[in-house]
Amino acid sequence: MYLRAELEANVQSWTQKNFPSLGIGPWIRPCADPRHGHFQTHFPLLAAKQTGGNAREIATRLAEECSPPPGWEKPQIAGGGFVNYRATPNAVARGIENLRKDKAFGIVPNERPETIVVDFSSPNIAKAMHVGHIRSTLLGDTLARLLRRCGNQVIRINHLGDWGTQFGKLLLAYRAAGRPELSNSNAIQQLEEFYKLGHQESESDPAKMELARAELAALQSGDPERKKDWEVFCERSAEHFREIYRRLNVTFDLEKGESTYHEELPGVVEDLLRLKIAEISQGAVVVRNPSISEEPFLIRKSDGAFLYGTTDLAALRSRIRDLHAHRIIYVTDGRQQLHFRWLFDTAHKWNQQGVFEHVWFGTILGSDRKPLKSRDGTPIKLVDLLDEAKDRAKKILLEKRPDLTGQSLEDKAELLGIASLKYADQMPGRNLDYVFTWEKLLAFDGNTAPYILNAYVRTRSILRKAGIETPPYHPIVLKEPAEEELSRHLMQYGDIVALAAQDRRPHHLCGYLFETAGMFHRFFEACPVLQAPTPDLRNSRLTLAGLTGDILRDGLGILGIPTLEEM
Repeated sequence: MYLRAELEANVQSWTQKNFPSLGIGPWIRPCADPRHGHFQTHFPLLAAKQTGGNAREIATRLAEECSPPPGWEKPQIAGGGFVNYRATPNAVARGIENLRKDKAFGIVPNERPETIVVDFSSPNIAKAMHVGHIRSTLLGDTLARLLRRCGNQVIRINHLGDWGTQFGKLLLAYRAAGRPELSNSNAIQQLEEFYKLGHQESESDPAKMELARAELAALQSGDPERKKDWEVFCERSAEHFREIYRRLNVTFDLEKGESTYHEELPGVVEDLLRLKIAEISQGAVVVRNPSISEEPFLIRKSDGAFLYGTTDLAALRSRIRDLHAHRIIYVTDGRQQLHFRWLFDTAHKWNQQGVFEHVWFGTILGSDRKPLKSRDGTPIKLVDLLDEAKDRAKKILLEKRPDLTGQSLEDKAELLGIASLKYADQMPGRNLDYVFTWEKLLAFDGNTAPYILNAYVRTRSILRKAGIETPPYHPIVLKEPAEEELSRHLMQYGDIVALAAQDRRPHHLCGYLFETAGMFHRFFEACPVLQAPTPDLRNSRLTLAGLTGDILRDGLGILGIPTLEEM
C-alpha cells in the first residue's frame, strides 16, 4: 500500500467505528499547499454538519485516537476542522520501494468491473478522414486504454457511416462513369469526386435526384450489382482508414457500419409505436419530450426513410443484447449533445438496461480562432496532417541530430510528430476548444510530448551510462528535497489514472506526466546519480530514475504514445 491509501485505510477504520452513518469515504486528499502537509481530511467538518457536533473537537479526537501509519509525523489540526498529515522521508522511501515492486504502478482494478462499449472515431465510407475525426479517435482510444487498465472489459467499436442517402448520389455518378476500377493508391479521392459530382447533379436537377433515390432504393433492396459496387466502396475506404489507424496506433474490436442494423429498423419503429413511446405526426414517427426540446426526436420520415436516431437505437439494443454491455460510451463532438440526450431518454423508456454516456469534446481552432481548415476552406485531410507532423518533426530532429539518416530518421520523425499531435490534442480539457499551432506542440520545452519523451530518454541514458540494462530494485535513501518530492509524486500515479478514467478526462494524466518530467529534470540537476557520494545513494537514485522512466512510459502508453530509447 502507498502513502495515501495507507493513511486512508487508517482513517476509514476510525470513521466507521465512530461515525458509521457517514459512509466509507474516501476521506483523504492531497494538501493544496504542501507547506501545510502532504495529505488532509475535511471529515470533521462533514461529521459536525451531520451530527451537530463541534468540528474542531472531532478533529482533535481524530488526530489523537487515529494514529497515522508508522514513520509519519504527528497530525496537525488546522482551521475550523481540518487535519493535516505529513509523511517522513523514511515513510516515503518505504512507499516508493513498494511501488517499485508493483507491476501495475499503483493502479488498482475496480472492485466491480464492467463490460463497457466505447464507440469512437466513426468515419463515413467513401470520404477521406479529416481533422474533425482526430479528437474522437484519440480520446476514444485513450478512454478505452484507461478503462481497461482499471480492470474493465472494454469493447472498442468503430460505428461506420456506410448507409444512407449519400450512397444513392455516389452510385449515380459512379455508374454514369461506367463503374471504373478504383485505383489502389487513390481510391478515396476518386470516391470523393464521384460523390461531389453526384451531389451537385442531384441537388440541381430534380430528375437526377429521383435517379439517385432509385439507386439507393435498389441498393437497399439488395440489387446484386449495386451491392457489389457498395462493397467495393466500403473495402477501398477501409484500406484508407486502416492506414491512418496504423499510424495512430489505434485498434478496434469491432467495426460495424450502419448497414448492420438496416433490417432491424422497421421493428424498432413498430416497437416504439406499440409501447406508445413514439407517435405518428404528419406521417412521420416521432418521440416527444418537452423537457429535452420542443422539437421532437424524429425516428422515421414521412416518406418512410429512417434516420441516425433509428440506427443508433438499434445499435444500442444490440450492444446490450449481444455484447452484454453494462455501459456504453459515445465519443463525439459537442454539437451532438442534443441527439444523445434524445437517444438515451428514448432508450430508457424502451427499457434498455444500461448506463449510457456521451463524452463530448470541443473544436480544434486555427490561429484565427475559427475551426481549423485548409487554405482553400475545406477540412484538412487527416493523412495530410500526419504527414506534415512527420515532416516538421524531421526538420527539428535534423537540427538537433544532424547525424541521423535513413530509416532511423524516418522512424523517429514519425514517432515524434504523431506523438506531438496526440499529446497536444489530449492535453487541454476535452470540453475546451483549443488553438492548433505547430510550433507549440513540437516544442522540446513546455507541456508537450517532446518534453516528456526527453525526460524518459534521460532516465534510460542514465541507466545505460551505469551499465544497467533494466531498471534496478535497490533500497531507497532520500537525502535531498528534490528526490523526496519526486518520490511522493510518483506514488500519486495510480490515483491520477483512476481520476482520468472516472472523469473521462485524459488531461489529468497529461498534466501529471508533464509534472513528473519537470520533477525528474529538477531531481537530475539537484541530485548527482552516477557521482552520488555513497554507493547506497547511487543505487537509490538509479532505482528512482528507472521507476520514473517506467511510469512515464506507462502513462504515455495509456495516451497511445510509444517511447524511444534515445532521441
